[in-house]
Amino acid sequence: MAFQIRKGLSAVLLVTAMLTTMGTTSTDCVSSGSAFPDTSDISRTDYLNKITAENYSFISSRYTAAMYSGDVIEIPVNNSYIAELSGGKLVSDNKGYRNDVIELSRGECALFSVNVPETALYWISFDYYPSSDSILPVKASLSVNGRIPFYEAQNLVFESTWIDKKEKSYDRYGNEIVSSPEKLPRWEKKFVMDGSYRYSAPFAFELKKGENIIELNITEGAMLLGNIYLSGETKIPDYSKQEAMDGDRIIIIEAERIDYRNDSSIRATCEFNTALTPYDASKKVLNVIDAASFKDAGQTVSYEFLIDEPGCYYMGFVYRQSDKTDFPVFLDIRIDGEIPNRLLKSYPFKYTKDYTNLTLTDNDGEPVALYLDKGRHTISLTISIDNIRHALETTERIISGINDLALEITKVAGRNKDKYRDLDLVNYIPDVRERLLTWADELDGLRNDLRKHNPKVKEIGALSYAKIAAESLRRLAREPNRIPYRIDELAQSTNSAVQYLANFIDILKDNRLAIDKIYIYQKNAKLPEGIGFFKSIYLSIARFFSSFADQAYSASNKDESHLQVWVNRSRQHVELLQKMIDESFTPKTGIKVDVSIMPDQGKLIMANAAGDAPDVAQSVNYSVPFELAIRGALKDITEFGDFREVLTRFADGLHIPAMIGDGIYAVPETINFWVLFYRTDILEKLGLEIPETVEDVKRMLPELQIRGMNFYYPTAGMGSFKNFHGTTPLIFQYGGSLYGRTADNTALNSERTVQGFTELTELFTIYNLPVEVPSFYQRFRNGSLPIGIAEYGMYNLLINAAPEIAGNWDIAVVPGIVNENGEIVRYTSGGAESCVIFRSTEEREKMAWEYIKWWTSKEVQVEYGQTLQITYGPEYIWNTANLEAFAELPWDAKHKAVIIEQTKWVLEAPRLPGSYMTERELSNAFNAVVVDGRDLRITLNTAVKRINRETERKLKEFGYMSHDGKMIKEYEVPTLEKVRRILYGEN
Repeated sequence: MAFQIRKGLSAVLLVTAMLTTMGTTSTDCVSSGSAFPDTSDISRTDYLNKITAENYSFISSRYTAAMYSGDVIEIPVNNSYIAELSGGKLVSDNKGYRNDVIELSRGECALFSVNVPETALYWISFDYYPSSDSILPVKASLSVNGRIPFYEAQNLVFESTWIDKKEKSYDRYGNEIVSSPEKLPRWEKKFVMDGSYRYSAPFAFELKKGENIIELNITEGAMLLGNIYLSGETKIPDYSKQEAMDGDRIIIIEAERIDYRNDSSIRATCEFNTALTPYDASKKVLNVIDAASFKDAGQTVSYEFLIDEPGCYYMGFVYRQSDKTDFPVFLDIRIDGEIPNRLLKSYPFKYTKDYTNLTLTDNDGEPVALYLDKGRHTISLTISIDNIRHALETTERIISGINDLALEITKVAGRNKDKYRDLDLVNYIPDVRERLLTWADELDGLRNDLRKHNPKVKEIGALSYAKIAAESLRRLAREPNRIPYRIDELAQSTNSAVQYLANFIDILKDNRLAIDKIYIYQKNAKLPEGIGFFKSIYLSIARFFSSFADQAYSASNKDESHLQVWVNRSRQHVELLQKMIDESFTPKTGIKVDVSIMPDQGKLIMANAAGDAPDVAQSVNYSVPFELAIRGALKDITEFGDFREVLTRFADGLHIPAMIGDGIYAVPETINFWVLFYRTDILEKLGLEIPETVEDVKRMLPELQIRGMNFYYPTAGMGSFKNFHGTTPLIFQYGGSLYGRTADNTALNSERTVQGFTELTELFTIYNLPVEVPSFYQRFRNGSLPIGIAEYGMYNLLINAAPEIAGNWDIAVVPGIVNENGEIVRYTSGGAESCVIFRSTEEREKMAWEYIKWWTSKEVQVEYGQTLQITYGPEYIWNTANLEAFAELPWDAKHKAVIIEQTKWVLEAPRLPGSYMTERELSNAFNAVVVDGRDLRITLNTAVKRINRETERKLKEFGYMSHDGKMIKEYEVPTLEKVRRILYGEN
């Protein structure tokens, strides 16, 4: 007992000393400290070099200690836990674990005192039990002795194990559909590894002899933490040639029947391909792993199988890998949790357009034989990108270098290049040609190095973007003084070298692999042959004719007694929706519903005119309901007695586009939130605060621009046409409007509107924000645009396609304008998709309203969003417009809070007769002022005249104005105040 007290006191004193050294004596998590230097006086190039110098590849190359070679050291958490300085708690409710464990939730940390026998490199592993109900994996960062040792240690992932339900799922048409997997509640063990899985081996940590402090800081989810293990490197044995045992036994595993997976979204799919089993010509049968779901490094599928006779066995697969043209996908193949030999580490699955048989072979082309004991075994397949990590890192470094060069050139030549003025660029940047040629040579070297994975092909298709980029760099190097006039070819367009390299990275990281079967067989076994040419022809013909009868989810499949619902989404969404309706809505209400995939939302008007409109259309673009309602096609939602109960589920500003007079003709379904995205690592390095106002943005711009960085405003990503989402927020933040009280009173030239539009254009003309940004996502990833305003699509990309910067970006509410009351006004758009009810009989309208109430309710939206994400993955995150439901969906908790706060400022532009002209003229005015340098007020006055002419024409068309120009009935412009008066009775 005395020893434990002295040990605990020693640890506290050690941590306190570290905190003091780091400039703080707080008892909060130590990981506020960092391996990264605290300096703001750095250039962009210096910063990016530091990022490269802080990754694991660089840090580990400078280790001086040897790898630990002793026995595994197990450290019980109840003995090593430093409770005085930690945020978690020691609990005895341990889910069957052998000692007390630590309970940790998001934002909490646990510190451990670890004694090691020698200074060496150690692999660290943990026992853990995911305890959160969330479908998201637990995420954490790890520090050693008060410092995050390298960049990747900030983004550690602790996955759960998922299993399929025992019963298969079928839709009402008899088609087998993907069922939602279930989380398997059990203790897991995992080494500390890269969260993006660029490294498939665990990280090695350099620990000094004696006492060390390890801290685990939970950034997402919750878990119980068991014991800690320190070990040396696990050696994978070399392969020794041997043959499979004599015999003809064969074990066939249908790969679509996955026993365990570490990602819930890995799923089966149906392909009507006669080479696959099982196969049905008339109904969908899940028969292969969906390549679209099995594509990311680190994803693992596992299968159990039984061996009756011990001995050596061959192993084969039926697979297709058709996305990486001429280039393989690599798998780590484990038996009972271990890679049996080096051949099965990053084993290549070659490119093939059709399903093919693959038997694992050695370097001489001989089948690999694996010894298996009698009993149950597990085979696990993990996607690996170890073999191409160097290519990814090199390409990212080249992209950063090109962006730096583009900045230097812009500084020399300015933004407005005069093609008739000679500019001696080489005089200002003497090594410009050498830089370009060096990068081109590096890319050629990369391609040659990667060719070893398929030496038989002269030009590998998957590497073509790298070749195009290298050729582009060489063309520019031939005439370096002409580069200022061809800067778009270098870095600033969709056809630039930077964009080609970004595409190259995306192709390398995408590892889509479809697997039909796994074979484990003895030497004399005969692998199943295909069904044969004639039977394949027969089944293909049968499928062809059955396709004419297959009316599942077709708009032509009508039962007039059922409610007809058209959905403008993919089949996956529709299958899940129909299943929920059949299992929940219909039993509850007695209303039968046929859900159909919408043929084309643009044809809803014609369908209504022809009498073929559905009862409900959902997931239609938020601007469509006005076009239908103004023509009398839609039911006014406010005519239902309980409309307030439903419409108050959403942000008030979302209702404005669906208003005509005192009526509201749509119910929001999803929201396209706009928030501020920022790179936490870069802003911290530069000592910059998150901007609260537009003035704060202006103040931070010199600090960014002097280092070659900038701020992104969404109009830069909209091409030549700037829609309302990009042009109206600043106008509304200044208190401006597009119209006066009525539609015939265009207010673009009113004082407050001019103020807002002036602010918008001056951000580009005076403060030098980039005018055209083809991909904010790519430039956010590489750090040249470390902060900017973007929407849901950007968020989805970052959480699913940018694992290398996970943990190094965040979101905040949008910077706004301070009004006369001192309040920061942060208006943004938010419209996405809506639901509408078509006019018909009173009975059918009531049925439709019951359906809409059910569909947009909190409980249903939460269930739908969770099931969608569990089944199809995080790229299917559901952005419901129901704010209460949104708060319970499996999104990052901190991000949800920011998004919900921003929804208080959602304000959509009204939709009126002729408002498309207002949107177009605002876009034209922006381009005229920012690109062509025209006078703002003259431009807006001209725009007002054009808008007035078109508005008058449309008011006449819809009966609000006579043909001689006299107003028959005023068209009152929808406002936020009017929405609130309707919904809440506010004056």
